[in-house]
Amino acid sequence: MVTTSEGADSTQKSLVLRVRNAIKDAGINHSEVARRIGLDASKLSKSLAGTRKFRVEEISGISELTGVTTDWLTTGRRAGAPRRVMVTDAPAQHREVPDVVDDGTRADAQAAGGAGAGPAPTKEWMSKGTRNRVTIIVAAWELYADLGIDRVRTEDVADAAGVTASAVNYHFRTKDQLLQAALRYSLDIIAETRHLNDASDPISVLRHFARLHAGVDSKIRRVWSIWLQCWARASTDEGARANLTAVYGEWLDMITAVIDAGQRSGAIRTGDSALMVKALAIFIDGLGVARTTEHMPLTDDEALTMLENYLAAHILTDTRTPKSERVAAAGGPVPTS
Repeated sequence: MVTTSEGADSTQKSLVLRVRNAIKDAGINHSEVARRIGLDASKLSKSLAGTRKFRVEEISGISELTGVTTDWLTTGRRAGAPRRVMVTDAPAQHREVPDVVDDGTRADAQAAGGAGAGPAPTKEWMSKGTRNRVTIIVAAWELYADLGIDRVRTEDVADAAGVTASAVNYHFRTKDQLLQAALRYSLDIIAETRHLNDASDPISVLRHFARLHAGVDSKIRRVWSIWLQCWARASTDEGARANLTAVYGEWLDMITAVIDAGQRSGAIRTGDSALMVKALAIFIDGLGVARTTEHMPLTDDEALTMLENYLAAHILTDTRTPKSERVAAAGGPVPTS
């Protein structure tokens, strides 16, 4: 193992960890990172799972995008990711806050200390434009999920994000562009919540994945709300179908990375992994629709048991685990007979 004088190693594993942290702290979803550095989303997922090595130019691109140095990413010589020095780091008495700044951010939002009061995962060292973009995406995502895509106007997104309507239009020229960004934000929530980029224990990943898809997490229910609306739009609108197909393909790539890792470790059965991923996605989608629309009575315990049974019957190789333990792992009731 090669280490620096400060004890930071340069192994592939530690490199991947630093890249993950840099992307997470930057508040940029994985799909957007892949797009911005010119990398296929599936390749980024594999690199973040440790099954593919990053290329030099990819590390350089991630460094520039997230605002950390390539030296920190590759060697970890500093204790933490270096933070960009922002204009807002200057003493308050030396700053003037205009009514509307150049990119459309409202002065009252800037004076409050950032990109508004919204829930966007922004960081102080992010550029002003990046912070505004992330805040707009999160605000739109919540409004689309709670009110409905067709009922949300540009002005509504601007108000929720604490920016002007012109700022929203600057970052997203059309509503379809903003909707696609919101869809990709859903993927980022899924990836973070289910730890889909941690392939060290694929069985635990898939079981955690199963629990959340049973509808026990409020954020995931919002994800389902947007997916359902986009599916409905895609049935009659070719543009909506193209957007959904692109983002859904990235979602399948995320699942594929876990399945591939599980097959290599022997925890997941061998066979046609592409067909396995599609079958699992279809099963999960059907359950998600049922749980979200509530068109049939389905308890948490029933959903958890169905998912665990599916994994045991079609995905996992460990058939020696007693059924009571498998159900308990999913959080469901233990059968009495």
